[in-house]
Order: sequence, then structure tokens, then C-alpha cells
Amino acid sequence: MGVFSLVSLALFAIGSFAAHVPKSTANEESFVGGKKWVVLVAGSEGWSNYRHQADICHAYQIVKENGIPEENIITMMVDDIAYNSRNPTPGKIINKPKGNDVYQGVIIDYKGDDVNKSNFLKIITGDQAGMRSIGTGKVVLGGQLDRIFINFVDHGASGLLGFPDDYLYADELNDAFTTMNNNESYKKMLLYIEACKAGSMFDGILSEDTNIFAVTASGPRESSYGCYCQSESGPYKTCLGDLFSVTWMEDLDKPTSKQSARKRTVFNDFTVTRTNVTKSNVMIYGDLDTGSEKLSSFIGYRGSGGDDSSFVQQSDELNIKNTASSRDVHESSVKYELEHDMLSLPEALKLTAKLRKNNEMRSVIDSVFRDIYSEVVKERPDVKSEIGEYDEPNNLKLNLAMFPCYRSVLNLITENCFSLPKNPYVLDHLTVFANMCVADNQIHEMVGSIVTKSCSNIPKNIINVQ
Repeated sequence: MGVFSLVSLALFAIGSFAAHVPKSTANEESFVGGKKWVVLVAGSEGWSNYRHQADICHAYQIVKENGIPEENIITMMVDDIAYNSRNPTPGKIINKPKGNDVYQGVIIDYKGDDVNKSNFLKIITGDQAGMRSIGTGKVVLGGQLDRIFINFVDHGASGLLGFPDDYLYADELNDAFTTMNNNESYKKMLLYIEACKAGSMFDGILSEDTNIFAVTASGPRESSYGCYCQSESGPYKTCLGDLFSVTWMEDLDKPTSKQSARKRTVFNDFTVTRTNVTKSNVMIYGDLDTGSEKLSSFIGYRGSGGDDSSFVQQSDELNIKNTASSRDVHESSVKYELEHDMLSLPEALKLTAKLRKNNEMRSVIDSVFRDIYSEVVKERPDVKSEIGEYDEPNNLKLNLAMFPCYRSVLNLITENCFSLPKNPYVLDHLTVFANMCVADNQIHEMVGSIVTKSCSNIPKNIINVQ
């Protein structure tokens, strides 16, 4: 709660300061000539991750409704949900029970294999040449008066965010921010990150003097949560949204006057969201001064784009009954289907076999990870007390120096055992490897032979273990 206390102090200070700020400085129009850029990313694939693309489509509708021009909105999503064979409403995506179609009208700039770490980093750093002939080629061409809003929704783990085939590490994102800062690509930047352990991307890493403010769905050591799951999802049989994302967006969907929408600050939005998200701790990092900026200066405000808006989401009071840890969405959805749906015997047997196979592969992954851990602490007993047990790793704060080691260890496992990005189950078990590299950022040099040995007799083609 230390961060929350800090926010309260910051809000008090901001309120005191605002009374003495001239209107020309305090209002949104103070950055005349600046543009608003919006980057929306769903970094996952597959039906069990329906909620990620639903969140991003909903966010697209909000910023488009708020007057952000299409040329300044860049969207990345695999786009395998709307016309998925499991979709009971082909060509449509919803983000809440009986909700509006949030997919209609969404322009997806990068889809399929184009949704990857390399392209994302090129997009936000304005690398036009690097994105030539890929998707629409759109990148953030920001300037020193511009404001950037990045909404990233996906799975996460200690110090990383997922893409379908690779990981985005905190140091790589931080390097991109440095490049953008050095190139004067923005005046202020706001990040909304929906992922498990999202806070670990910024805690002790994001500088407070870069005019970047990050709001995360979870702290460095906790899960984020899917919502509108099980009975609330109806025929979709998976969670329709993520709790953090749905909370901030549905609050914006409520009817408000143009004036109040323009006056709402980022801190206002954070306070409302943190209060209503009770399953995880919504956190903030970076430049607290940016928290006093108006949210509309990043995402626009309803009414600024004219009167021809076609999307108006239902704005009932938030009433979410069923949630699930993002780690458990797949398994809980399958179990619910087995227990509550009127399945034929062949259908039930097929689902049961699928669940059993998934659990068997989980055991294989656990066995490999335990073996690597055991061999490392056998050779380096001095680090065991610092990193903790495999099942109960200590909560060590990450630092920029540990990431080359961490990336090397995870790459070794992917190359010699099974693809980590292709198996979401592994994400909750990577903390112990991060801890090893915090304890000794050269420890990866001894891990190669251990990984090769640990993976010598495992099944081939371990994929999509959830």
C-alpha cells in the first residue's frame, strides 16, 4: 500500500499546485501542435485468450469514439478469434455478456505472424524502414509535443510480457523508451498494461524522470484476472474480458458530460480502477507528474470526433460475478464445461482426455524445471538461500543488469527443451530463474549443460500447455 499512499500525497500536492497554475498551462490545449498516438496490442493467440483481443477491440472503439484519428491508432492482434470455429457469433467479438460487437470497424494494422516483439519495438520507436512491407507499415512518428498511449494486453511473468512466439523483456522495453526519449519522440507517455506480474516490468526499472507513467493490472508478484467467465460467458465458454481492462473501459463507457470527461485525470482513472479491482493490486510506476495530466490528453474524449459515432457500449453499472486468475482460465473453463454443459459422451470424453493430456505435460514441464533448479543449487549452494525453493521462490526485485542472464537461460530452455512462449503454463514458474540471475548475473554460463541434460528424455512437440 506504500505506492497508494504515495499517490494520495501526490494527489494532494497536485491539487495544491493546480490552484496556482494558469489555465493555459493546466488544460489539454497547452500542447498546441502536438498529436495523440495510440498503440493497442493483444499479444496472445487462441480461443482461451479470447478476452485479450476483446479488450483491445473495446479500447479501439473508445479511442475512435473519442476522436483519435485512424492514422494515429496502431493495432496489433493475431485476429484468430472473430472467425474462430468456436465463436458462436461469427465475425463478432464481445467484451461483456450481451455486449455490443467491439470487433466491427476495427482496423488491424498487424495480425498473424506480424504480432511479435521485434515489430512492436520498431513501431513504438518510429522505425519506418524496419516496418516497410509489413502490415500497414504504420509506426509512431512522434514529436516533442506529442502524447502516446500504449495499451498492452497479454500474459506476463517476472520481467516479461508474452507474444505468440517470443517474449518482450523489461530491459528491451526500457531501451525502447530511452531511444524514444533521446529522439524526442514524445512529450508524455501513458501505459496501461494488462498481464500477470505486470508490475515487474517497471518496479525499480522505469525511471521517474522520463515523462512516462505506467498503470498495471497487477503488482510484480501476482496474477491478473479474467472476468465474465463460466456462466457469464454463455456459449463462448471462456472469459470475455480482463478485470482491470474491463473496469477502466466500462467506467469510461458510462454517460458523462463532455466537460467532466475532459477534466478526468489519469490519477482519477487510476483511483476508480484500483478501488473496483479487488482481485489484484492495480499499481503505478514512473513519472507521477504525468498522473495529474488529463486522461483525455492521451485518449481523447467523447464528443471530440463529431456526432457521427456509431459505437455506444452499454453503460450499466459494473456487475462482474465470475472471475478467474489468468493462469487458470483455460482449465477452469474446461472443468466448468464438463460439470455444467449437456455434453454428449464423445464430447465429454474428448474434453476429459484433453484436460488429462494438458496435466501430463504440465508434470513434464515441472520435472524439467525442478531438475534444472536442483542441479544449479547443487553446483552453487551459496545462492539457494537467496533465490528460495523451487515451489516457493523468494520475491527478489529485478534490475536491468540481470536481464541478459535471464534471457539467456530462458532461450536455452526454449532451444533445447520446448518453446516457452508456446506454453503459457510455464509463465508462473519462471520467477526462480529470474532470481538466479538476480543473485548472480553470470550464472547462465553454467546452465547450458544442465539444460541439455535435463531435456534429454522428454516428449517432443510439447506445445500449448496451459
